Amino acid sequence: MHISLNSRLRRLVFGTTCIAAIAFYLGLIGHHHLAVRLAARPDPATLERAAILEPYNAEPRWKLGRYLLFVFQDPLKAISQLEAAVALNPHVARYWLDLASAYQVTGDIQQQQSAIDHALLAEPTDPNIAWEAANFYLVQKDVSRAFPLFRLVMKNDPANLSPALRLCWRATQGVSRMLNEAVPAEPAPYFAFLKLLTDADETAAAETVWNRLIGLGKPFAFSDAFPYFDYLINKRETAHAIDVWQQVVNRNSQLQGYSQPGNLIVDGDLEKDLLNGGFDWRYTVIGPVQLSYDTSEFNHGNQSLRMVFRGPAVADVGIFEYVPVEPNTRYRFSVYIKAQDIESASGPRLSVADAYSDQSYVLTDDSLGTTGWREQIGDFRTGAGTVLLIVKVTRVPAPPLIKGKFWIDNLKLCNIEKRLCS
Repeated sequence: MHISLNSRLRRLVFGTTCIAAIAFYLGLIGHHHLAVRLAARPDPATLERAAILEPYNAEPRWKLGRYLLFVFQDPLKAISQLEAAVALNPHVARYWLDLASAYQVTGDIQQQQSAIDHALLAEPTDPNIAWEAANFYLVQKDVSRAFPLFRLVMKNDPANLSPALRLCWRATQGVSRMLNEAVPAEPAPYFAFLKLLTDADETAAAETVWNRLIGLGKPFAFSDAFPYFDYLINKRETAHAIDVWQQVVNRNSQLQGYSQPGNLIVDGDLEKDLLNGGFDWRYTVIGPVQLSYDTSEFNHGNQSLRMVFRGPAVADVGIFEYVPVEPNTRYRFSVYIKAQDIESASGPRLSVADAYSDQSYVLTDDSLGTTGWREQIGDFRTGAGTVLLIVKVTRVPAPPLIKGKFWIDNLKLCNIEKRLCS
């Protein structure tokens, strides 16, 4: 629409109208700016003034209510302001939760629950809101309402995963119910639950969680299972540890080449990456000893494991493997070893012993000076209680200083009675 300003009166009216509109707009801005500044000052007088300046803005009422509740500790006055805030804007869950806190102080549980329900309606997917609501329902012993909220927390807030699991477990001690209602059907929360249970020495409950985890059919890093595996080894649950290892291997094609028919030692030819867990080789960094693969020296395949001794005395070289076996059964152990410039009164050896009782079955000759590749063989029968061996590089006796290089390759452990030895 075209407005004609060809007369002096019309120009005056138009100009006056524009100035008035601008002044009104600037007044609103200034009014709001003042209210914001007042609301940012944490004292009741300025907060009350901010609320008066903007009677349709919920935030000043909420801030005033929080001050009255948490600083001034007047829950009744706080409730008045917080109720005004949620009336002005019912879509902010934080307003409702603070109102619920005020109701809690006054002992009004019914109103507290109503405020929490409104907070969940306002922001149903926020894990922070779910966390506070879940804790409320847990205090009220309403597990049926708490568990789904804890599930939301566990799925979306990693920082509260373990605390949520602990609260749920303390509330029910019920593994199946937790898995059905609270724990998300994902590997990460299942492994966190496993840790909680193994730390509490709840072996049967941990087994249930593991079986359900495998039943999920979802991929996970094989190393995630190692802590549970070690727990079973420490508990002498060897049969279950064997099952866990086999389940992990079956789910991961990378691991399926680690074992060879007839050889109970996993990666006996030392051609694979060391897993440092399960039934594969484990290693620790020992300062005086350097462990590494050597692709220039080997007896079989393309590489061997080299140990460089730097002088100080060491008993445990830092490399070993658990091997499950059968009691009262004849086995043959063999290994190829090589030495270069080893100076000591006690050289490195290979040891095969019961992992739990330390009963020794094989202790190879120690290596001194320089030798070529030579095979060491030892036949033995396991004891009535032996179900797990430990194969390691050791020194007996340990105290003498030692320098030089030592290699191992092509380790084998076979069951003679089953005619699996070549």
